[in-house]
Amino acid sequence: MGLKFMEVESIQAAMAPILLMIIAWLTYRALIAVYNISPFHPLYQFPGPKIAALTYLYEAYFDWWLEGRYGKKIRRMHENYGPIVRINPDELHCNDPLFTDEIYAGGNRIRDNWQHQLNTGAASSISVAAFSTVSHELHRIRRGALSKFFSRQQMLKLEGEVHNFTQRTVDKMLRFADRKPFDVKEVFNCFTADIISQYAFGEPLGFVDQDDWEPNFATWAKSFFESAYMMRYNALARKLAELTPLFANYMGDDFRAVTKLTSVIIPQYIQAALSHPGGGRVFSELIGSDVLPEEEKTMYRLSGEGFSLLTAGTETTAATLTVITYYLLAKRNVYFRLTEALRGVDPLNLKWTDLEQRPYLWAVIQEAVRLTPGISQRVARIARTEDLIYQSRDGRVKWVIPRGTPIGMTTVINHSDPEIFPEPEEFVPERWIVDGRQNYALEKLLISFGKGTRSCLGTHLAYCEIFLMTAALTLRVLPRARLFETTIEDIKYDHDLIVPQTIKGSVSVRVSLS
Repeated sequence: MGLKFMEVESIQAAMAPILLMIIAWLTYRALIAVYNISPFHPLYQFPGPKIAALTYLYEAYFDWWLEGRYGKKIRRMHENYGPIVRINPDELHCNDPLFTDEIYAGGNRIRDNWQHQLNTGAASSISVAAFSTVSHELHRIRRGALSKFFSRQQMLKLEGEVHNFTQRTVDKMLRFADRKPFDVKEVFNCFTADIISQYAFGEPLGFVDQDDWEPNFATWAKSFFESAYMMRYNALARKLAELTPLFANYMGDDFRAVTKLTSVIIPQYIQAALSHPGGGRVFSELIGSDVLPEEEKTMYRLSGEGFSLLTAGTETTAATLTVITYYLLAKRNVYFRLTEALRGVDPLNLKWTDLEQRPYLWAVIQEAVRLTPGISQRVARIARTEDLIYQSRDGRVKWVIPRGTPIGMTTVINHSDPEIFPEPEEFVPERWIVDGRQNYALEKLLISFGKGTRSCLGTHLAYCEIFLMTAALTLRVLPRARLFETTIEDIKYDHDLIVPQTIKGSVSVRVSLS
């Protein structure tokens, strides 16, 4: 008995320090929570639910537990509290599109990214890509090295390759006539992935040339998006993600595929670029460039950059083209008006600069971009060196946002502002045309491709792809197509996993060809 009693005492003695550490940690977290809602916190005066200001657990409940639904909750907060709302202990959210250029400023105005949001996708090599860079100054270096490759002038030089992939993709679609229905989102996933892969690495991933439409890069990357909010709120998961090559063989097929892509395939492409610098492709030129410091050219970091380019250059454009396809088939009046607008266009010899000058085609594309933002999660910026002054449209509300405060917007909230976009849930290309001309002033209120110094690098490439493919679809494919078991619920935004998700999951439109 005495021996057993001594064993219990020794166990209790060993556990005591652990219990003290747990109590100390819980006490610390409680004190932080009290501080968050106290008058001493710099955001105390801003309106919003007290529970959101108290702890990040409130945000985590909607985004992690309920899967990407905090955006909808934030919209309701604005209805109750006004244009500026405190949505967690440290972050503000704005729903006034007229304040966009202050939050996402350009030029020399410093705007840092916020690590809390970068945690959503910042694991392993992805964490050191330009997209995942916190510091304004370091981001400028990393982005500056890539920017010249995605200028409008450079995309005009690339247009021939985009046109080639457009025609090959359409030819393959037509070969599915009188066969099984297929999901056009998978078609466009193949189309966009092959283009960005060929331009970045000098070799396409081969999706357009395979017999079917799957697998493709998007099916591989699905696990990346599905784990987004687990990563944001789970530091342990982020650490384990750095070890994914060790565990990949025990995971699902898609997870293994994306792990192989980031740790094997992309490094192989980059290694080939090292052997052939100056090959006219992004990474072969980047490695031989003096713009990027040598310490930024490690295989690890460039692999993360490659994955970011593939992800951003595939999913977002593919979703927009899918939405365009749906509405052209579901709204025949829009389709017939667009075919009239494309009168005289040779479907086998498309010119981007010519297509841009056709107002109704431009309007159809802008309306799809409005309804299908590339990134649907909120995006915050930090004005490190200046206070931001917000004043509402009616002049009744004025706030001074302290420097160093993360404040952001959500595209799906901005783009559904009924004062700017009447009947925001409807697909109305006509809203983009004034006196027969493109309404460029309205276009400036879109944030689908971001704004300021951190706007989407590939905006010009995306528009080149969308214009050429939309024209080719309208003239060559849609006359023989019809929707198959597809409704508005298959494309309508419901929640986000970084990118828009529908009630059924990712955006999807099934068609059959005759």
